[in-house]
Amino acid sequence: MKKLLAIVVLGLLWSTTLIATPPKNKWSPSLEKWKKDFPKAEYPPNDCKFCTERHDYWAHSYYRKASLKNRDYKNNGGLKQIIIKPAKNSSVRVIKKNIKPLPKEIYDYVYYRDISSLMVFDKGTLIHDWKRDYIFNNKPINGESRSKSIVGVAALKMACQNIFDLDKTHGDYSQEIKDSFYGHVKLKDSLNMLARDQFVINYNILTETHRKKSALTTILNKHPKRLETEGPKEFKYSNPNTDLITLDMINVLGGKKKFAKWFQKNISEAAGFESKGKILLDKKGAPISSSSIMLTRDDWLRFGMYVIELMKDKNSCEAKKLQEAFENATPTKKKFAPQYAMFFWLNGYGIENLVQMRGHGLRLSLIDWKNDKIIQTNSFAISWKPQELVNLIWK
Repeated sequence: MKKLLAIVVLGLLWSTTLIATPPKNKWSPSLEKWKKDFPKAEYPPNDCKFCTERHDYWAHSYYRKASLKNRDYKNNGGLKQIIIKPAKNSSVRVIKKNIKPLPKEIYDYVYYRDISSLMVFDKGTLIHDWKRDYIFNNKPINGESRSKSIVGVAALKMACQNIFDLDKTHGDYSQEIKDSFYGHVKLKDSLNMLARDQFVINYNILTETHRKKSALTTILNKHPKRLETEGPKEFKYSNPNTDLITLDMINVLGGKKKFAKWFQKNISEAAGFESKGKILLDKKGAPISSSSIMLTRDDWLRFGMYVIELMKDKNSCEAKKLQEAFENATPTKKKFAPQYAMFFWLNGYGIENLVQMRGHGLRLSLIDWKNDKIIQTNSFAISWKPQELVNLIWK
């Protein structure tokens, strides 16, 4: 009996150990490979208690290859890109800093999970800036779907400049897809995820575009102009909405070079980006802006600060349009963000008027604009609960 009990206890301890420390992934880099790719960072210890993968695997396969190297699949040759030029020196947004060590309870929370970095901005000052050793401040990283919110602000700016009419359709601006399902969808409906398309077109960006198997226009043109039964006009989260808005921008401005110049003047200058960024393109040159706008950690924070500025501005056209959109936001039926507008998730986590920029793997910019606060995370997996982190930071 004692022997049986001992076996059971050892089995429990072994299973607990396996849960606490993920086993080595077959794609994890060797120590030699790590030293070559990350010469200034120590090989991550396998001590993550609540992670779904070891951090050596995350760092090498997901962070380095997918973000820093612009490729999500071996030997895909990389992806072409639109370079986002930074603001001029005089326009760079200053991030006031008074960096303090993370309190132990917050440090333990982020360290033992699939979180690679955390920035906490409070009342105009960056007070916490934690990251793992292999995360680089000067390298643009993939925002995943956090990218969408930048496109939403850009669309509002074009509307204010009378470049865009948000009541027009994608077919009006992008003739290459005018006969597709999206040809008759209005821009304002795409911005609010009201295209009713989730079960029609919900292409996998990683599988289709990052691996160069297909392109946005090819995928969309496979679907008929009108559906036999379109269904009710309700929230359906789907990636083509954002990519098409950006394609419309490129077309209406007369090409990628003119778009890049407009973007630098109207987004980079306004948000005050300090470093170069990029927007990845599919194999036909259409933007993958629904997931692949790449900025440095500091510039992602600067954009969050710019959103606060817009929300507090009572006079500018962009601010008024953004505030009006948020006041008339689309219900989502999502507990973490009950409303959605202009490619922003809204409310949730017990914070009144919360504005959320959300990317796959919980790459988050949680913006409490009324109190001038931001929680910004970069993460690899949806294996932790943002509510717990919000409770620790915004008690």
